[in-house]
Amino acid sequence: MIVIVEGKNDYNKIKSVYPNLSILITNGSAVSDEFLDLVKKIRETNQIVLCLDPDYAGEKIRKTLLSVVPNAYQVFADRERAISKNGKKIGIEHMSQDDIRKLFSKIMISDYHENITMNDMYDLGLIGSSDSALKREELGKKLGIGYANAKQFLRRLNMFNITIEDIKRNL
Repeated sequence: MIVIVEGKNDYNKIKSVYPNLSILITNGSAVSDEFLDLVKKIRETNQIVLCLDPDYAGEKIRKTLLSVVPNAYQVFADRERAISKNGKKIGIEHMSQDDIRKLFSKIMISDYHENITMNDMYDLGLIGSSDSALKREELGKKLGIGYANAKQFLRRLNMFNITIEDIKRNL
């Protein structure tokens, strides 16, 4: 298993918990073609785990990497657990060691099935209500898929083969 993170500080944080884990660093959101070629090569003999910051840049990197490794395992950090002490930055590097352990206990694998539609999201109150964003945030925590806007959340629900019954149990 090889974990992909954004930067050196994320690398150091994860290594402090899992010293023997193999980790690659993207070095920011502008993922190079050379890095993508490396990931394509190593995916043939290794399982890839995406461990990216719960922010815009992290989601951009996730999308780029999933274009070359669509079956990558993924973990989704909880935003409030990834905020720096001064409240100005967000990232894996700011998580406690215990939170890192919890993060890696919820590794998800893509298994896309279109179980949920936008109409289902509306019926479940995940879109179209004043508290829909809060519902998606809480549900994302419980399911281990993180927070996302409605369109991205729907994609994640289907990507991880989550059913309406799974959602109803966790709302």
